Amino acid sequence: MSKPFKTYRQQLNILRSRNLIIDNGSKAIDILKKEGYYNIINGYKEIFLDEPLSKQMGMDYYKNGTTFNHIYALYDFDREIRAIILKYILKMESSLKTKVSYYFSERYKQNFNYLDINNFDNQNPQKITKLIARLSSVITQNSEQKDQGGQFYHYLDKHKELPLWVLTTKMTLGEIIHFFGALEISIKDKIVNEFIDTFKKEYSIKNNIILSNKYECFLAIFYFINEFRNICAHEERLYNVIIKRKGKLPRIIMFHNQKSNKFTSKVFDCILILGLFISKKDYNKLLSAIKSEIISLNRKLPQNIFNAVLIKMGFSKTWETDLKLP
Repeated sequence: MSKPFKTYRQQLNILRSRNLIIDNGSKAIDILKKEGYYNIINGYKEIFLDEPLSKQMGMDYYKNGTTFNHIYALYDFDREIRAIILKYILKMESSLKTKVSYYFSERYKQNFNYLDINNFDNQNPQKITKLIARLSSVITQNSEQKDQGGQFYHYLDKHKELPLWVLTTKMTLGEIIHFFGALEISIKDKIVNEFIDTFKKEYSIKNNIILSNKYECFLAIFYFINEFRNICAHEERLYNVIIKRKGKLPRIIMFHNQKSNKFTSKVFDCILILGLFISKKDYNKLLSAIKSEIISLNRKLPQNIFNAVLIKMGFSKTWETDLKLP
């Protein structure tokens, strides 16, 4: 059954009939004009609904005292959190691309080394063939004649070569993760160890960090972070997301404290994991920015709703302590 068109006034009337308080209709309409009814209301109403009454009445019915401003505050909070997390995921992505291109190029020095199936782990030739085909596609898409001012065209025209560190600038995080997964163990080892050694240096950790199946562990982590990257980049709802993934994400013993040693696939875990891949200074900036948004949201929502939001994000009452690294 199709939904008939509704004017902004009609939309507000419907919301009011469902127990939502709208003190300033003109302001609410201005917001809807900019952001859209679907994005705000359909995207963020869930936590504000009186579920028993909604079920009884056969339609959405809001908890007593819920206002349009409450829903918009959560919508705006989610947008800010997405922007903050994406900023630091991009730093992690840059670091991973740099390490992969460096150690792969160090090992294989011939031109277009990444198009040679023999330069990868040979356990899954079909997977490697698909990867190489994708890399070829990335090159083709970014080296057209019309793009003569671009990096790809310059390297191909002048040097008859396209180094991996140039190619990675046009690769997605998902593509570089697939590339990492296809590498020989010796190269993976250098990449993983550099992440671990840098982390130990940042936090003055002197003891050795021993991980079983560390390559599978890091690969799972990369895919996990990529899920959040896609959510943030495509402006999807973030605060209550639970990442569904195949297999179990290993506990990362190098920085998980004993009070929060379980992954629940929520925002909390994404933030904590990022601590392994960005500098201590950046991680502290990340936490500071998140804290600032949480404090702001606390002023705008009823306490019970605010607490529910934190729970949805995977944050406990001691979240500030839980997110601190050694």
